[in-house]
Order: sequence, then structure tokens, then C-alpha cells
Amino acid sequence: MPSRSSFFATQRLRWAAARRELLTAGDAARQVLRAHPKRVAVAVGFALMSSGIAAYAIAPGTPDPALSPRVTLSIALQTDAAAQAQALDDQPVVLYRTTQTSRGDTVQSMLKRLGVTDPVTLRQLSRDGQIRSLVGADAGTDISAEVDSTGHLRKLQGHVAVRAAALQGGGAGGEPEWKQLTLTSSGVGWSKSFTPLALRTQTRIAAGEVRGTLGSAARSAGMPGSVTNQLARIFADRINIQRDLRRGDRFAVVYEMITVDGRPVRAGRVLAAEIVNRGNPLQALWFAPRGDAKLGAYYTPQGNSLNRVFLASPLPYGKVTSPFGMRFDPVVKRTQLHEGVDFQAAIGTPVRSVADGRVIKAGQETGYGNVVKIGHPGGFETVYAHLSSIEVRPGQQVTAGQRIAKSGNTGWSTGPHLHFEFHVRGKVVNPLKMAQYVPPSHALPAGERASFMAATAVLSTQLAQASGSPARLASAAPTTQAD
Repeated sequence: MPSRSSFFATQRLRWAAARRELLTAGDAARQVLRAHPKRVAVAVGFALMSSGIAAYAIAPGTPDPALSPRVTLSIALQTDAAAQAQALDDQPVVLYRTTQTSRGDTVQSMLKRLGVTDPVTLRQLSRDGQIRSLVGADAGTDISAEVDSTGHLRKLQGHVAVRAAALQGGGAGGEPEWKQLTLTSSGVGWSKSFTPLALRTQTRIAAGEVRGTLGSAARSAGMPGSVTNQLARIFADRINIQRDLRRGDRFAVVYEMITVDGRPVRAGRVLAAEIVNRGNPLQALWFAPRGDAKLGAYYTPQGNSLNRVFLASPLPYGKVTSPFGMRFDPVVKRTQLHEGVDFQAAIGTPVRSVADGRVIKAGQETGYGNVVKIGHPGGFETVYAHLSSIEVRPGQQVTAGQRIAKSGNTGWSTGPHLHFEFHVRGKVVNPLKMAQYVPPSHALPAGERASFMAATAVLSTQLAQASGSPARLASAAPTTQAD
């Protein structure tokens, strides 16, 4: 093994040799620089540029963190949760609600459905005639409201039929015009505005099958109540739809619907109708000769007038509770001839004349109570008894279907009803058999048959489509026109 002194001697020799090599390389470099100074400068510059480009490609525009600005924000945090909750409670909340009117609605029942609970508002608006008209229209009318979280009404909107004189505070007068009523609360009172509505008329079809009453079947089919009432009047001299319709009977109706922005506001005229009673179809088609609605009437598809001179009943609806003939009289307590028929009717039900004629008596009479007697051409007379009020006077001329009184419970009566009699040349006969005694219906005007067939062709097609699918309710090729 070599000694330590020999190891250090060897290392000194190696360091000396390396130093001589470095000095030799430095001398060579200095000689090259002296011989070629420009070439060396270009080479060095090119090398520096190349290294800069490479650095830029690797890290373009990298900012120096030491030079970046610093921003300090100071935010005060709200830690009072109770104050925040109170602020939310104090913020008013307005609810936007809509409803549809229904049969038997009152202003209060409508407003309560909309969420109005303020008793002062309910009381004030219930006394307003124009607000009451919102619920006096057909069932199904749209009503909208803005109500705050405390039950106070902010705004109410709906469609109403108003007359020019009524808007001026002069009462009813002139033809009604449909407008949008807007009621707005000012905090201390109410302001009203009326905006004219652009009305359109659509043709609609409803059809159904009777399972209970016509009224319930019509509602199930989506048919407005006013259309059902028209249906009763159209067929009044052929059938009593309340008394004669049976389970399984069917109906189909083509009628007008007045709309605003596509929303129905009221039903118009029935254009065509069919009732199938015990398999026997009855049809009615509306036709106005020469386009004059004042001359319009309902006809069969063959062009025969549907309306006889006498209506079948003084009530559009009415169940017979006591027929014509011998019976035990509950008032006098003995058996005697009941000279008419009794119709079930709530007090105040409108009573109409069954034919054109002249009022013979309008007043009180023993047994009858309040009574109206009307004489008709051909030796006929009709009697309407137990009335609550009378709307005609002796000597007055009346027309078929005209309202003459309201039913009641006056005279010898054990409950609200209408007593109706039919006399032929002074002799009482069964009112339910009037058709055997009265004149036939009016005929289609001469020269109008071709016009009638052309005008009713589409209605006949629509009616056939509806009656072929009794559960169906749809719009049939809606025709849109200005009302």
C-alpha cells in the first residue's frame, strides 16, 4: 500500500498538468479573438439571440411575481340575523291569482277564492253593482287579482258588459259593450277603469249523453249554462227537457262563443242543436232570411219551422209535481178535479207566456193568490197562479216566451210551485196535451228554401260530426270575425 506522502505528491502533479492545459486553451482563444474579432462578435450575438428566442417560446411573457400589485379589500359582515329576518318580513309580498266564476257565486265567495280576507274590502265591493256584474255573467268567466300577504286586494280584473249610460252614472241604456274592468286600490279608496275589448266569435260544438239531468250532462261537456237554457227554449214546444229526457238520451249543440284574446267571455246564439229522446231525434237549425237576424228562427233540416204557436210549458225547466185530473186536494181535504198541472219551481223563478195574447187579469184571486190570465187568438186561455210577483197589467199585449211573473207560494198553496191551466173555448183541458188543440207551426218564408239549404249545410255537417261522438267537446273549424 502506497504511503500518504506519495498520494499527495501524485495529486499535485495532476493539478499542475490541468492548469497547464487551461492556460494553453486560453492562449489559443486569445489568439483567435485577436485574429478574427468581428466573426467572434457575430457568433456571440447570434448565440444570445437564439437563447432569447428559445426562452420566449418556452415561457412567453411570464410576469415577475415580485412586481405584481397587491389589492386589499375590507368587507364588513352583517351578523345581525334578526334584523335581516325583520327586513324580509317588512317587504310586501304580492300574490297573483286567477279564478273562474261558478253558478251561485257571490262577490264575497269569488274574492275569498282569490285570497281576499279583508272584511272591509269584502263588504264594500259586495255593494258595488259593476263588481257584482262580474259574477252575474256566465259561469266560467276568468277573474284575476293581485292580493298581498295580509289578504288585502291590490287589483282586480274581469270582463263585464256595460252600457254607455251606466258608465255616465245614468243607469241602464243602449246596447251593452264588453269591456275589461280594472279595479285598483289606492290605499284609501278604489279607482276603476274600463278598456274596450276586441271581441271575436268562434263556432263551438258540445255533445254528451244524459245520465242524470241535462244540466249536469251539459256541464260535464263544458257547455255554458246560457246555452243549456237556449236549448230548453228552442225545443220548448216539442219537448220538456226537464220532464221528458231519460237516461241514455243524447244531445249535440253547435253554438257561438264570444272570446277576447282567445278566452271565452260569454256564449252567443245556438246555431244548431239535436236531442235524441228515446231514440227519436229532434233537430233545430238557425236561419235568418235575407241575413236579417230579426227574422231569424229555428227550422228542421227539411225547412219546417220548429216553433209552434204555443210553447209546451211556461217554464224552461220544471218537474210536474201534481198532474191534471181528479185528486185529493190537500188544502180543502177532499177529492176534486185539479184543473191544471203544478210545476216544481223555487220562489222567484221566471214565468213566461206560452203564446202571444192579451192579459185578461193580473192581480189577486181567492185560491189562486197572485194570478195572471191571458187570452189567446182562437179561443184559448192560459192561467198562471200562486205567483210571488206580477210583471204585466190587464189589457197588455204579450208575446210567446215573454216573462210575465215570478213563481211563488201565494193563495191556497202548500209549498212553492207554479199552477198552470189551459182552457179551450171556456173548457179546461190537460195542459200537457196543448199540442192537440193549438195551431201548427209557421212555415219557411216563400222563396227562401234554396237559401236555407245553402246556409245550413255546414251546420248540418258539424251537427252530424258531434252527434256521432257524444262524449266529444271541441272547436269545429272555428270561424273568427269581429263581433
